[in-house]
Amino acid sequence: MCMISPYKNIEVENWRAVTESLVRQHPLSPYIVDFCLKSWQSILHGKINTYLNMYISEMSISPQATGALLHDVIPEYISKNISGFRKGVGREKDIVCMYNEFYSMELKTSSQKSIYGNRSYAKSDSGKSKSGYYLTINFEKINNNNPKILLIQMGWLDHSDWVAQKSETGQQASLTKEAKENEFMVLYK
Repeated sequence: MCMISPYKNIEVENWRAVTESLVRQHPLSPYIVDFCLKSWQSILHGKINTYLNMYISEMSISPQATGALLHDVIPEYISKNISGFRKGVGREKDIVCMYNEFYSMELKTSSQKSIYGNRSYAKSDSGKSKSGYYLTINFEKINNNNPKILLIQMGWLDHSDWVAQKSETGQQASLTKEAKENEFMVLYK
């Protein structure tokens, strides 16, 4: 499903107001910070098994593994607490709104200051839709003594907001300066 950009024909200096309106109208907006923080705590207090009795917070797991855990736990936490939402599968968005696809969203996580996408986000708009709502979470590495969620943002990105790495072998895409500055609303810092 190709969505028309809410920023179409709107000057960049007015994008912030569009973003704030989009975030306010999203049905998960009032709950998202709580869901993310509770998901984070459940990961940190999770055990591998009772025999090993190892807490995840005591392990030195990679940021990629932490991001994968957040990608599983946050959508599950949402689906168990808000009817009409579930975890996406395959080419669906990461968090699916079952009654209105417009409210489905992608989840991006990082232990760095920026959020990155796969190079395919900038190269092709085929497959999973790259336009729509995004939830971004920046976190401290778990090998820290008391790791924290540093930043939770929500907003709308379009396929055209992603810029592929210049190297043909690079696998990363980053956001344009305009998108980073205007298309996200900070929900938690």
